[in-house]
Amino acid sequence: MNTANRTPAFKKTLTPKDCENIYGLNPGTLANMRFHKIGPRYYKLGKKVLYRVEDIEQWLNENVVLTRDQMSR
Repeated sequence: MNTANRTPAFKKTLTPKDCENIYGLNPGTLANMRFHKIGPRYYKLGKKVLYRVEDIEQWLNENVVLTRDQMSR
């Protein structure tokens, strides 16, 4: 079987620290959200927690708060 054309299931994954560096999401806040089963989808590999870039960005886009100025446009 030729695996050269296969797309990896996890194209780009981020640790909680990566999420902080890229998106400004506090790792403690992410841990709290995981504990309460809320927030972005995540994956656990042993003790390691990973987020897919697509999942973080989708979660951010789903949680936009519109201001009055934006709603009147």
